[in-house]
Amino acid sequence: MKRITKTAFWAGLLLWAGLAVGCESTRGRIMGDEEQDLVGNRKAGAPTYDRLVEGAVQKMLGLHRAEIEPKGPMKIAFMGVENKGIEEMVDAKAQMEELISTSVNRSGVYRTISERFVRRALREIRAGLDDLLLPEYRRRFLAVLEQQQMPADCLLFATLTTLSTGGQDEMRQRNYMLTLEMIDVGSGWSDKVSTRIRKEYNR
Repeated sequence: MKRITKTAFWAGLLLWAGLAVGCESTRGRIMGDEEQDLVGNRKAGAPTYDRLVEGAVQKMLGLHRAEIEPKGPMKIAFMGVENKGIEEMVDAKAQMEELISTSVNRSGVYRTISERFVRRALREIRAGLDDLLLPEYRRRFLAVLEQQQMPADCLLFATLTTLSTGGQDEMRQRNYMLTLEMIDVGSGWSDKVSTRIRKEYNR
């Protein structure tokens, strides 16, 4: 076996160090509050989700504010965001759900029940979201919440969808739509509002 010379050893070490530095070349920084969010060049990005949530919640408030304010906040079991779009949301889904809950609670018109109680109640009755559209499952779900002293007036569902368009000039457009559907647990009536944002992508 050939002995490794000192020159070869140090040359190899320097090469490895250079590759390591190259792999860590990406740098990050804390953005200032006055800076706008970055717009994703392949996916929706923070500004798209933020505007969708703000627009949809404001539309829902417009339907109920005058009716609910004299009676006090309506208690809502928020069932989370269902992604039916082409893009994987990954960490965006959890943050979008937090944005919706925060916006709803700040309105003074609605109050959301803690998601921990909602998840626990679903596990207790062994039901999925679609099962709650059936009166039997809905009664069992509400009963569990009431046992935890968290009665609900309405269920709130959020759905994200996308519509993509391509062209010969390689310019693409994708429409993002967030739909909020509120279902009264007593009467079963529902109100539905949607907000749409169109985004252009250049390749």
